[in-house]
Amino acid sequence: MKTITIEMNLPEDVYLTLQSAGLDKERLRERARQDLALRLYAEHILSIGKAARVAGMCLADFMSLLVLNDIPVVEYGEEDYERDLATIKRFMGREKGE
Repeated sequence: MKTITIEMNLPEDVYLTLQSAGLDKERLRERARQDLALRLYAEHILSIGKAARVAGMCLADFMSLLVLNDIPVVEYGEEDYERDLATIKRFMGREKGE
C-alpha cells in the first residue's frame, strides 16, 4: 500500500519541553497519528477501519483507544432507536398473530 509522508515543524523550545516530558520524536509521531485518527473518526471524516490504519493500530486496539478517550465506538442515535423500536413492534405483532 502506498503511503504519503506528512511532516510537522515544532519550535525547538516546544520540542525540548515535550522531550523532557518523555515524548521523543518516535513517541510524538505515534501520538500525533493516534490523536489525528481519533479526531477524524470523532468528526465522522474517517471510518473506524481507516482511522485505525491512520493510528497504526489493529481495529481492536483502536476501539480500545476510542473507549479510553471517551469517544463512542458506535453512535446510536434517536433515528436508530426509532427504527429498531418499529422493527420490534412489527415482530411483536407477528408473534401475536396480527
